[in-house]
Amino acid sequence: MKTLILKVLIVLSLAVSQQVLAIDLQAFNGYKSSLSEQVGRGKWSVVVFWSHSCVICRRETPLLNAFYHQHKNRDARVIGISIDGKKNQRKAELFMRQTQMAFPTFISELPVLAIQFQALSGADFRGTPTFLLFDPNGELVAMQTGPVSMAALERFIGGGKLAEKT
Repeated sequence: MKTLILKVLIVLSLAVSQQVLAIDLQAFNGYKSSLSEQVGRGKWSVVVFWSHSCVICRRETPLLNAFYHQHKNRDARVIGISIDGKKNQRKAELFMRQTQMAFPTFISELPVLAIQFQALSGADFRGTPTFLLFDPNGELVAMQTGPVSMAALERFIGGGKLAEKT
């Protein structure tokens, strides 16, 4: 009986994971995708939640651009998700132009994002920037609110640990 319960829990857990990773995303140009289409696929995936008014995000974006260009054809990708929503989409687009954001970026409404983030990570969304790191199989392995050094990402992908796991 215990074995049957464990198997049912594993199946339910996998079903929830698949459902959560099927979160709908929309790019600034209207292209629709899902988180499951964006993470994994044999590469590490760094997902960064940002806002046009986030000073740290403005400082981190050039570093993320460099990380993206260094890794996009090898072992990792960067995916941005703006929390600015439709109301502030023009401000977010200006931020992207000013910072020359090079990596694929989507936009979301904060209330929806907060619910999806909690379902995905088990933690409350606390602000920007927030980083989620998915392994090459698409499994969430680390998250951090606040800045992350690119050296820490390099170490983590190379087998080390992210500066802080929250």
